[in-house]
Amino acid sequence: MSPEQEVFGLVVDGSGTPLSGRVVVGHTGGGSEPSGHWLTDENGEFPLVADGGSRLDPGDVDFTVRDPTQGGTENPVNGRRIREDGEERTVELTVTSASTPIHGSVEHRGMNDAATTRIGRVRSHRFCNQFPELPVYDRSDEFLRSLGDTEVTADGDRDGPMMEPADDPVGDAETPAAYGLFGQFIDHDITFDPTSDIDRRNDPAALRNFRTPALDLDALYRTGPGVTPFLFDQEHHASAHLLTGSAVAPDTDSGGLSGLPGTDLQRNEQGVALIGDPRNDENVLIAQLHLAFVNFHNRVVDYLETPEGSALRGDDEPLHEAAQRLVRWHYQWVVRHDFLARVCDTYILEDIEENGRRFFVPPEKDVAIPVEFAGAGFRFGHSLIRHEFDINEESGNVRLFPGPTGDGPNLRGGRPVPSHLVVDWTRLLDTGDGDYQPARKVMPFLAPTLFQLPMDGEDSLAMRNFQRGRALGLPSGQDVAERMGIDPIRNEGFGDDAPIMDALRKHGRGADGHAPLWYYVLDEARYQNGGERLGAVGTRIVAETLIGLIESDEAAYPNAAPDGWEPSLPQLTETEGYTLADLVAFGEEGTPDGLVIDAIDPGPDEAGGDPLDESVTLRNAASEPVDLTGYVIDLSGGQRDELPSTTLDPDGTLTIHVGSGTDTDTDYYLGRERAALNDAGDTVALLDPDGVVSTRRVYT
Repeated sequence: MSPEQEVFGLVVDGSGTPLSGRVVVGHTGGGSEPSGHWLTDENGEFPLVADGGSRLDPGDVDFTVRDPTQGGTENPVNGRRIREDGEERTVELTVTSASTPIHGSVEHRGMNDAATTRIGRVRSHRFCNQFPELPVYDRSDEFLRSLGDTEVTADGDRDGPMMEPADDPVGDAETPAAYGLFGQFIDHDITFDPTSDIDRRNDPAALRNFRTPALDLDALYRTGPGVTPFLFDQEHHASAHLLTGSAVAPDTDSGGLSGLPGTDLQRNEQGVALIGDPRNDENVLIAQLHLAFVNFHNRVVDYLETPEGSALRGDDEPLHEAAQRLVRWHYQWVVRHDFLARVCDTYILEDIEENGRRFFVPPEKDVAIPVEFAGAGFRFGHSLIRHEFDINEESGNVRLFPGPTGDGPNLRGGRPVPSHLVVDWTRLLDTGDGDYQPARKVMPFLAPTLFQLPMDGEDSLAMRNFQRGRALGLPSGQDVAERMGIDPIRNEGFGDDAPIMDALRKHGRGADGHAPLWYYVLDEARYQNGGERLGAVGTRIVAETLIGLIESDEAAYPNAAPDGWEPSLPQLTETEGYTLADLVAFGEEGTPDGLVIDAIDPGPDEAGGDPLDESVTLRNAASEPVDLTGYVIDLSGGQRDELPSTTLDPDGTLTIHVGSGTDTDTDYYLGRERAALNDAGDTVALLDPDGVVSTRRVYT
């Protein structure tokens, strides 16, 4: 190897396609400690530089490749070859890749840049065990399975101690359904360990966290437009907008209308989401929530360029940096003052806010993610997840995952979102009127769909959580409670009908007073707060960790914002205080002018109909009238016509007809002599008076 050569690695699949976002671990000389950790960029490349900064000889390195979108599953290296190209030397690794998993499949927490990138050394973060002195809750796989798995009954149904009974549902919580999804979004933002193993004991101090332990939305932004340009709109004058896509038309024989711009994540030609964290495409709901934050960011960018919003931008502060700062601060505020307030015990939370943290993310220690939080406490959110979700006016209740037969609509991710499954967040969030679909209560029962995970191997999320807790060496919930000075609840205290007691009786161990920490957090919530909120142990773990991550971040609002800072963006709902509903609503305000393409009529299907009977309907989605003077409609392929000089009132519509007719306040005729739409994926666009595309829509 020439000393002048730069050395890189490249990961490709069997067809030679570069694979981005793969975690690569290198070992030299047969050593047990890795010599380097890397993350492949959008071109599948990574710099072959050791964690200490020295260059490595690819001939001396053994590589392991893991796929974060599969929860850190190892991709077998089927081949390797070294290519010389002048001043560069590249080792090409050919691996077998797979598709996107669902939350909880294996340990799949977070994914920031690895220890070294082309731009140099970056921070590496680790997990920690807050109570390493406590004994491990170590029970047999047989016992854990009797608690966390299901069996097929005589009538063909599935049943298990922790599966919500069909005839005795746990009931709805006061918390809106979106907050269970928001918890998953937060989890993906702060933690990710693609290198640990669910089937063996792991040393928490040796696990590497590939996410920054801060609520900084690196799952959304990664390292910014300079290093991850594929996330940002290069046509925007400041490259400050994040890229989005449009939901696709439903797969129907009669065709259909695509979603409006900003109704799906940006995707490649294979339907894979191009985002900072591919786990946020594991189901439609989390994908749409990630998209809501993208739209929120883009709306903040636009607002900062208005007279009202310009005061929120610092002197000489780049536009994209000002937008990211405000988005992060509002997100952190919502986590602390909205999310935690809904899911935590009120009195314990008030004590933490007034008297500080006692156990988790203590100020005197380096910031790390406690495994009591990552492996148990924060997994309380699984109990909030419903079996089905009512996501828009026309969808009805849609299953989260496919049923055993795979029939019927479902919200499985890893694919373009059909326009009929675009989420209307007013149905899952409280906008002030109290009309929303609620989450499930925090109980030691999960929705049936979470015992039928659509993947190979273990299909019970409860069982996976128990295996994970044992692999991380977590103590029992009762031991954690006692260590924190909280009176522990023995298993018999949860009641004879508690799932843990059901499982213990099957094994003749009714006197065992200890339970897995994750289970304890769930049943404690039922025992102390009727399932509406976490109990004392759960609240301490969750609230102290999240507040600690915020307070330990120098760039977070408590440390970087002016004293007494509160959310400074317009509040668009009638909620008490600034909430997640306000954040989402601000992002949904649409384009600054508010005009959207509401419908496309491609004309008659049958022979004999008038081929000029085509039309496009515009609607003003803004709260102010819009003057159409100077606007141009493009009916696919540069067929452009100016619109009339008229004003469209809020929620008013104007239907633009291709053929001839008499103009009215709601109808305008172009007088064309030929049809303009060929019905095969035509894109209709609206251009503003400056010639910039204001909105577009596709008909298929």
